[in-house]
Amino acid sequence: MQSNRQPGNFTTDGTPIAVPGTGALGIPTIFAGAAKDMRRADSLLREDERLIVTEFNNLTIDTGKNFPVLDAKEAGELHSIVVVSDNPYLQCFIQIDDFRNQEPNGITVAELLYNGNMIGTSQRRFRAGDGQSPSVGYSLIFEPMKPVQYTDRLRIILYNNIPSSTSVYGKGLGYRNSATLPTPAVPAHMAGSTFEQSSLAAVSLDDMAQAMTTPVGSPAYFSGKTYSTASINGSILSGLKLGTDHPYVGIAGKPKFSIDPSAAAIPREKVGSSSRDAVYRLKIRDEAERFPGTVNSYSSMKVDIVCQVGESGVLNGSNAGTQLLTTATYSANLGFGYSSDGTNTSVDTTSPNFPVGKRIFYRVGGQIAMLGVCTAVSLTYDNEGTNELVPVGGASVIGNSLTETGAAFDSKNVSDFKAPSYHLQIEPGLSATSTDFANEVSPSGTLADGFTAASDFACWGTVTSNADTNPQVLVKKIDVRRRKVYSKEG
Repeated sequence: MQSNRQPGNFTTDGTPIAVPGTGALGIPTIFAGAAKDMRRADSLLREDERLIVTEFNNLTIDTGKNFPVLDAKEAGELHSIVVVSDNPYLQCFIQIDDFRNQEPNGITVAELLYNGNMIGTSQRRFRAGDGQSPSVGYSLIFEPMKPVQYTDRLRIILYNNIPSSTSVYGKGLGYRNSATLPTPAVPAHMAGSTFEQSSLAAVSLDDMAQAMTTPVGSPAYFSGKTYSTASINGSILSGLKLGTDHPYVGIAGKPKFSIDPSAAAIPREKVGSSSRDAVYRLKIRDEAERFPGTVNSYSSMKVDIVCQVGESGVLNGSNAGTQLLTTATYSANLGFGYSSDGTNTSVDTTSPNFPVGKRIFYRVGGQIAMLGVCTAVSLTYDNEGTNELVPVGGASVIGNSLTETGAAFDSKNVSDFKAPSYHLQIEPGLSATSTDFANEVSPSGTLADGFTAASDFACWGTVTSNADTNPQVLVKKIDVRRRKVYSKEG
């Protein structure tokens, strides 16, 4: 190549010097090859010796999300890790240089307890602490006999892979967890059991919901007389991991109660020229047999909710004053999606109170019972020998051949109103025997338009939970202790 002696980006012998650009200046762009870094690996480290405690408190992790606790490129010694959460199905992943405790998302308290606290090598394994309650917490503890040395990287991540589910307080025999999580050996999150704490008999229903989320002085909700179809059909032989407890304790399965209108107010019964309260009574018509049944044929129970009218058998619509029911108040306080136009009763399957396909609960004092999913509902007046009003496409709950659908169902007796009786069929029902009870007037209840407000100390209705959409995990405490020796240059 001919030497170029003109000033510019050239060496003295005319060789062009590599510069950024496209060659628009008349100078060719020259790309150098990758040069090998001749530094030793330890030259990337600088001394930075100190004891470090990484700590977090009271944080929540949404379903499908993770929380990076630590990701450090350094050399040092790991002394301990403690993670306390309200859920035994929180996963903890740890990487120590090339060691990973359990890929891809780590280990849980549930599987450690189910396997006798023995998974992994003795020096680099977690053990579990069972708090027996979301309030105390479930602990993952990493405390080696001597500090574990690492030379390159230390990484700790928490994962919430608990899937959303509508089987909580419902039907869940076929429940299986997501791929990386163990499946509960017993689907104890489903219906069939009760939460009981006698000291809470006088608190509000909202407080009861909170008590079920963070129980103090009583065990968490647990439907123990159930079984997992996956665990009895041989799936464990193909590698299915099982865990203890269930994934919907704590805030993941916090219940949300909705009281039915039939339990929220007490009508006035006509008595001579006056009136008196006529409470509704919940009666168990048929207990669940062979509980919980099977996935294809769950056990079922039948419940009657009956207005306790006596002398005249009608609700007061003719005696004047505040004791008089109106068409509007009578319709507004009919339960389970039923309503009246003042003459006839009909059922609206789009009503938020319509129970079919929804989970049913009742509360009496300090006991909350989760009955399961309503599969049929009906209404009768006068007595069960009369027509039974069922939704379009529905079926008789009481086995009455005189069933009727539509809006032509007489609800008045001259100027007074007929007292309704509701009938519900629910799967799988309660595993234990239930007692009858009646709703009661609220201590602060006032009488207006023929109805008195009822308390929520004795009530019934529908229940959902946080698990329907976002089963969160509450991480109560994270404590990581390490001695850093060298920091790694970026």
